[in-house]
Amino acid sequence: MEPSILLLCKYGSFTVVLTVTRDFRFDDLVQSICKKWQDLVLQRFQLLYAVSDHHNCHLDNDDDFANMFALAGAYGVSCVDVGVEVLSSSSVESRELERTFDVGESSIVHGVEEDPLEKFCPHHETVRLSSGWAKLISHVGQEFRGGVDDFRSCLAKFAIEVGFVYTFLKNDKTRVTAVCSKKGESGCEWFIHATLNRANGFFRIREFVKEHICVGVFASSKNPRMSSKLVAQEIREEVRSKKLYAPIQAVKFFEKYYGSKISYNHAWLGVEKAGLFPVAFGVVDSEDDENWLWFLRKLSGILSPRPITFITDRHSGLLKGIPEVFPNGHHAYCLQHLKNNLRDKLTGRLSNGFREQVISLFSDCAYAPTLLDFEEAIQELYTVGGAKAKNFVESLLRENWANAYFQGKRYGEMCSNAAESFNKWILEARHLPILSAIDKIRIQLMTQRCDRRQKSTKMNGIVCPEMDARLVEAFSKGKVWTVAQSSEEVFEVFSLPTVVVDLQNQRCTCSRWQINSFPCMHAITAIQKFGKQVTNYLDPFYFVDAYRFSYELSINPIPTLGAPNVPKEFRIILPPKTRRPRGRPKIQRIRSRGEKVRQMRCSRCKKLGKHNRKTCKEAVD
Repeated sequence: MEPSILLLCKYGSFTVVLTVTRDFRFDDLVQSICKKWQDLVLQRFQLLYAVSDHHNCHLDNDDDFANMFALAGAYGVSCVDVGVEVLSSSSVESRELERTFDVGESSIVHGVEEDPLEKFCPHHETVRLSSGWAKLISHVGQEFRGGVDDFRSCLAKFAIEVGFVYTFLKNDKTRVTAVCSKKGESGCEWFIHATLNRANGFFRIREFVKEHICVGVFASSKNPRMSSKLVAQEIREEVRSKKLYAPIQAVKFFEKYYGSKISYNHAWLGVEKAGLFPVAFGVVDSEDDENWLWFLRKLSGILSPRPITFITDRHSGLLKGIPEVFPNGHHAYCLQHLKNNLRDKLTGRLSNGFREQVISLFSDCAYAPTLLDFEEAIQELYTVGGAKAKNFVESLLRENWANAYFQGKRYGEMCSNAAESFNKWILEARHLPILSAIDKIRIQLMTQRCDRRQKSTKMNGIVCPEMDARLVEAFSKGKVWTVAQSSEEVFEVFSLPTVVVDLQNQRCTCSRWQINSFPCMHAITAIQKFGKQVTNYLDPFYFVDAYRFSYELSINPIPTLGAPNVPKEFRIILPPKTRRPRGRPKIQRIRSRGEKVRQMRCSRCKKLGKHNRKTCKEAVD
């Protein structure tokens, strides 16, 4: 087995463990660190390592990396401490003759070679999250486990990052051929041809001409290959982890972290495509305990008899109704709502920075995968947050919000973003009369199901593409770990720390398999190295057949032509008999606690608000 060492990368009070081999590059190390701590993207920092009695050794390029590896081998060391230190502007100037580097760059900057004018206009280079895309297409013989869809996705990302546009000559399930779009204009010979390897289902590059001779090849901020599908792939985790993810947030996210400009329409389609499967919705006169009980009873009639996990905002109707209607169900509280509730408790003369620190510690408690991790996190929360934080936490049952205590399966979902995303998706329909609103929502759902059914016909693998990508990533990260077998289904994986994997019970001592209901990297490594079939340990919902089955049935159109005549007195649905509340009727939905409203600047009066030029009533000179 190829020799490897463990790097304990320390940044402040945080530590991340990386397993590296001799073929690991300095660029890869920087990218891994920036991916773990994204705030370093906007910083200038240095790496220092220590081996035995050699301290504060600079780690600036591939040569330094090779020296570190050789030094570790000479001393018989399998674990090396690497410190990440952010450099202030003054320290950069004082180290003018020493080697430093910008995030994402492997080139070393020597003080004597720097432009003296730079210090009068200092700035920090940023590393784009798309910087690795330039390496996705590399050589003839390269294979793509996800088939043609995987190859097309990698090719699009490659073109976006390198900065050119290609045209398909052939593009079907078994072969793809593309040329530079400027071939006729400038004679550029860039060319790629890939075909399906029927033996394993992989897509393989057969021919590849790398060089571009067309003028002005650079990474443009706009590229037609930045499709809404690609946007959806990149923001999926953002949508899941952040409440009420709006299209304008996706636009800003891509411009900031990818250096790409996408249209609002692309962003809207991308947000819509990122994970949403509506099961049922109801129209009621108010959100109260009685209506929630009615809805849950109706819901129970269409769901199969198995344990269901609910993630809610703790409405009293749900707190009462779920145990009554779904006695075997599991109730998880939305983490975003809990953080907003805790923020309300932190009253008094407290700084915003302190509040956010307490909120962050509470979030760590919720995500903690093991009981030991939870106890360490909650003690730190109690120490920093004091009585207010402790009283809030102790008012909650731990099995309803903490990963370490939750008994059901939540598949990594910590917030009720799906419901909030659905509310935004049907925002236009909410302004319509009841029948028109329901019909508009029906059409949206009908179109969505049809699009996804067509998408499923293009899936060639056994596992859905997103899940297959997770497997590939796990295979890659765990290939340097050593695995020892204890019994037929129990293994010890020598990562850092060492963990025990029980394949039969689908458990790992890191607890990530139990929490996400998807094999962790340790489990996948054990499965791979002992020749077992990974699909035997996946939940059935991750398979392409299950995805196709979910969208197998269509929502039927409802034409008005030929519809039976309805007597005039029955054509109008009167509103329910309710007491009219004070004030004007509310048109928009009631916003959740902590949800921010985006303001716009009027082009007439130049003020921020909820109006535009057409509706502006301000007096101007």
